[in-house]
Amino acid sequence: MAFDEPAGGGPGRRVRLIDRLSADPTSRAVAFLAFALLVRCIQFGNPVIQPDDQFYLLTGDRLLHGDLPYIDIWDRKPVGLFILYAGIRLLGGVGVIQYQIVATIFAALTACVIAQIALRFTTRRGALLGGCTYLLYLCVFGGEGGQSPVFYNLFTAMAAMCIVWILDRDRFGAREIGLGSAAMALMALAMQIKYPALFEGAFFGLALLWIAHLRGVKIIGLLALAIVWIVIALAPTAAAWGFYAARGYNDAFVFANFTSIFQRGHPAYGTVFMRWFVMVAQISPLLLVAYLSCRPKDEAGRIVPLTPHATQKFVRDWALAAVGAVMVFGSYYDHYALPMLLPLAIAGAPLLGDLAAGVDFHSRHRRLHVPAVLFVGFIAAVLATVAILTHQEGRGRGKAVYAIAAYLKPRLHDCLYVFAAEPILYHLTGSCLPTRWAFPDHLINSVEDGAIGVDPLVEVKRIMSHRPEYVVAMESTFSTINLRTWNYMQAELARDYAPVFVAPVGMHSRIVYRRLPGH
Repeated sequence: MAFDEPAGGGPGRRVRLIDRLSADPTSRAVAFLAFALLVRCIQFGNPVIQPDDQFYLLTGDRLLHGDLPYIDIWDRKPVGLFILYAGIRLLGGVGVIQYQIVATIFAALTACVIAQIALRFTTRRGALLGGCTYLLYLCVFGGEGGQSPVFYNLFTAMAAMCIVWILDRDRFGAREIGLGSAAMALMALAMQIKYPALFEGAFFGLALLWIAHLRGVKIIGLLALAIVWIVIALAPTAAAWGFYAARGYNDAFVFANFTSIFQRGHPAYGTVFMRWFVMVAQISPLLLVAYLSCRPKDEAGRIVPLTPHATQKFVRDWALAAVGAVMVFGSYYDHYALPMLLPLAIAGAPLLGDLAAGVDFHSRHRRLHVPAVLFVGFIAAVLATVAILTHQEGRGRGKAVYAIAAYLKPRLHDCLYVFAAEPILYHLTGSCLPTRWAFPDHLINSVEDGAIGVDPLVEVKRIMSHRPEYVVAMESTFSTINLRTWNYMQAELARDYAPVFVAPVGMHSRIVYRRLPGH
């Protein structure tokens, strides 16, 4: 087996449809939207794709009802993410299919920008297939729902497009300064969806300053630009901080947004290593085509160095920065890989669009050539299918959660307590919240013990002191369970509650407990 790099070759009959779809921006946009719907629709309507999605929807809904993130409902994500989900709730309905369709549109638009950037150094076919590869790979790493990078990758891609427009010109004047400012404003929005966008924003800022330097901007001008762009990039976060500080919530905002993350515990090293290994193994086909695409060769087969002003060099360096940011972050949850997909899909577009580039399988009598796009696409499709089916097997397809909500909703007379179950149950039942820490993991995961601003056991005891009529819990523990809160609740449930409804949610059952009369 060998991996061939581009050797030229024209399209055949099998690719004429692809070439027609890649002919202009409108046809590409239609193709991206159709492909995004195709690969993501299997999860449409499923309220339990990811625990994070459930909580974002819940918090967005509560924001519309006057609850303040960090004060009335606690989490570490930027307030911009919850404002986004609040906007989605304005579309009506329960919000589940609505957020999934909006996320699909964001993903398709991101693919459109991927194609526009890639067109600077590859064919229209390569640009189209690069965008499609991005859409497929989202589903490999838990991005088939509403994880935050699915949204903020669009802002990151648009910021990169602004820099590419600067690279298209050979000067650095008012127009270029404006484009640089727009790029930083877009990254400011990205950071208000999730703070790790800071790493790519910092790279973009340094890239802009380097381009300005190469175009002759003096040191004083560079310092002025740096100050302006830093102010722009931090403005939305500063505005949110000011909003909370003006209402007396400065400490709460700082703790939730900036310091609590450093107080979290760490999973076992073996667990972290396995996550890292799986992530690297899954993304390696895309890494390989991106690496080879960034080593263009001339007709004699010699590698041609990328020029300092080349868009392809910018994309290569961006990919290195994105990969580096993920690698040093540490936890290696699957969705942490989602920001890497954006620059890697752009960087890999040349090989993905060249049917002569690919994998050769040799036997004694035959040679089978598999184009790079089929090689990468097949692996990504298999990985995405396995990931989605694994999520559905482990977390369920939603029917059981809807059944639990339907059972509880007409019976609730006080606040439901979701001790160890899906946070979406608060939203589906319309229940009030018995605690600021409505994301169950914050109170039952040992990783969070000492990192949420309250002792989890003290908070669970406070909740139970109000004698909630209904409590929902799972029937078994998991590896990082907080045994203090778990053991306390098992004793409480055994003494004062009886199970009244049981439903299998994925691999575990959820048990609805009702308080016994007189207890």
